Amino acid sequence: MEITARECSRDWRIIFPKPATGCCWLAMSEHQSPLSRARTRLQAHFGQQTAHQRRPQAEPIAPDLWQWVCTKTPLLSNLSSAEQDKLAEYAAAFIAERPFYHAQQMELTDQRIVFIAALACLPVLHLNLDWLAGIRSVVVYPDAFFGRQEYMDDAGIMHVLEDWRAGEAWENGTLVLSWADVIRADHPFGGQVIIHEIAHFIDGANGAENGFPPLGAHIDPRRWTTVFEQAFARLNAEVNSQQPLLIDPYAATSPAEFFAVLSETFFTEPERVVEFDRELFALLSAFYYPQQRAMHA
Repeated sequence: MEITARECSRDWRIIFPKPATGCCWLAMSEHQSPLSRARTRLQAHFGQQTAHQRRPQAEPIAPDLWQWVCTKTPLLSNLSSAEQDKLAEYAAAFIAERPFYHAQQMELTDQRIVFIAALACLPVLHLNLDWLAGIRSVVVYPDAFFGRQEYMDDAGIMHVLEDWRAGEAWENGTLVLSWADVIRADHPFGGQVIIHEIAHFIDGANGAENGFPPLGAHIDPRRWTTVFEQAFARLNAEVNSQQPLLIDPYAATSPAEFFAVLSETFFTEPERVVEFDRELFALLSAFYYPQQRAMHA
């Protein structure tokens, strides 16, 4: 499989619009962007079909390269052989269907591109690859990058937020990553920035990033809303009272970040989610593993 990374030699913020933000638990279909509407139509049309049934077969990843990535990545080495094979197909398609750009002298080797693709596809391994159809390009920096975001609050006041970022999921379909944060091994809450940003794209498939992704028929949306709202309120109370935390306090920022942080923790250190809220863990399990949920129904 031939893998090519393209150089992003000018300010890619001129090329790609600003990121999306989320602010509530309810679906906001009337505010969908064209890309969000396209993702939602894909969801409705394809349902739970597997991605390889609908798209041309991508050129396979070289077996020795895939074995190296799986061996070096605990999240992948713990998968069954069948899961690793399916993930390899997903990762190959993910690479084939969108360009990868390297910024600020970032060296994007084949191993790094496959590693990124594998972790990007991991959350949808038991869903289908159409959940990632909204990702149109990947930009990778060597380290944290400086971001500037404008947003309007409920009072109609415009704010400007400038800070250093580990990753971003942009509404137009750009996934931006800091490689140093991608491979970070000392995150105190077991974070994984790729999974975090992918969770934003999954969340946004419902029209807005708001902690309410498209739910399968096996999940009661009222239960999802109640459980997530109560857990979100409890985390905020724990953060405000400076209690010891099981979940990254960044999750208390907004419902969108709550879903993204809970999703990455669900895959990296699921025991944290179990201890924080067993019902929340059950809902995430039902969402990310619908086939297993159906088998035990």
